[in-house]
Amino acid sequence: MNPKLSQKIAFTVLFLATLLVILPVVIILFIIVREGASAINWQFLTSMPTDGMRSGGIFPAIVGTLSIVLCAIAITLPVGVLAAIYLNEYAKDNLLTRVIKLSIVNLAGVPSVVYGLFGLGLFVIFFNFGVSIIAGALTLSIMELPVIITTARGALNSVPYSFREASWSLGVSRWQTIRHVVLPNALPGIMTGAILSIARISGETAPILFTA
Repeated sequence: MNPKLSQKIAFTVLFLATLLVILPVVIILFIIVREGASAINWQFLTSMPTDGMRSGGIFPAIVGTLSIVLCAIAITLPVGVLAAIYLNEYAKDNLLTRVIKLSIVNLAGVPSVVYGLFGLGLFVIFFNFGVSIIAGALTLSIMELPVIITTARGALNSVPYSFREASWSLGVSRWQTIRHVVLPNALPGIMTGAILSIARISGETAPILFTA
């Protein structure tokens, strides 16, 4: 077969496959916007819910979501990145380190309802935070910590080792190399993981139901 013809056929098949995936999403979004646009107004966004949350506005939901998500990511991001730096740049490759890395990967797949029950027992009852924003934020931060660590480690691993060697050959310390060479190059991957984590915790229901 002619290479140009086979390339065109492959391109057409891939384009149709992509269209087949995207088209239903576009249709769903169009229906949602068409049916719901008339109900969205300033009063709906800024008023309190009424009649047992069957009418009124969604202002408390907006404020609560933003507060919990911002608090959770403020806790998770620095802790997760520092943990990833330690595991990737400082920790020795031994049995304990491998067990920790495997545990982090496994924790990323734990259902959110388990984290919700954990947060209920630890933060709401044991620490007596009650059903509050801080309890919800801490629960979500624990839930997202494995994801942040995993994505941050992947971003750090993507930085070529030769960058580190070149920096060390100039007499730069390990921490200065991480700070000025590794982290700037890994930042796009770390931010991608943070954005995905924000998107995930923004839509979680079970942890918030138990803790906030």
